Amino acid sequence: MKFRMKKLRGIMVAAIFFPCLSTGVTSDQRMNSLISILESGRPAIGIRTGALTSPRIVKTLATSDVDFIVVDIEHEIYDFGMLHRFLLEVQDFSNRYRTEPRVAPAVLVKLAHRATWDPRYEITESLKVGPSMGIWIPTVEGRADLERAISAVRGAETSALEGLDIPLERSDAWPLNPRGELLVVAIIETEEGVRHAQEIVETPGLSALGTAHIPDADAERILKMCQRRGVVPAVNATPEDVKAKIDSGYKLIIMGLGL
Repeated sequence: MKFRMKKLRGIMVAAIFFPCLSTGVTSDQRMNSLISILESGRPAIGIRTGALTSPRIVKTLATSDVDFIVVDIEHEIYDFGMLHRFLLEVQDFSNRYRTEPRVAPAVLVKLAHRATWDPRYEITESLKVGPSMGIWIPTVEGRADLERAISAVRGAETSALEGLDIPLERSDAWPLNPRGELLVVAIIETEEGVRHAQEIVETPGLSALGTAHIPDADAERILKMCQRRGVVPAVNATPEDVKAKIDSGYKLIIMGLGL
């Protein structure tokens, strides 16, 4: 009896401290549902939100049909505790209130730090604080900016205690690592970024690239660069022009106030 009780206590401790043991995810299964969509060649449609403190809005997003959510810290209060709660609530509401079996929308964190600053600390914390599936980097202006951010993603830890313990060999940027589970999305939004667009597109580890605040002709040219390089093109859209954006070749469509 003592042996059985001791064994039971050991199992309980393992379940508490190592929840990944009971996730049911096999080595062949994708943990990042957004990557699964992009690998299939289908477009993914998501929404940007800065409403981190509203459980009502989080519940609406978590139980909607969007493929992903971009949580915008760039235009919000810089608060990892708030981000932590948001990430957990997306999972919790999705599990509790969905009427049909469907995984929760993947959540990407739009950084407060622009790529022209040093975002490495924020990247490592954002990926560790809860089940986020990648980062969204504002104002990338050159390859060096992007390489610094990608190195932080590739070296980041994920949190087993918060339900996302990506195996070491898969805690990497996709598609640089075909089995990687983390997305790196960059945004070009300045003249400097436009001038260095080709080197940005060709940076190993970049998953997707979008544009904002630049002329339409430059945005179109960068779209074609992405298509030639195999980088997922991202774009902002309204509900009315989603189909037009998809027909133009965009694969990562975000609705909201902008990229």
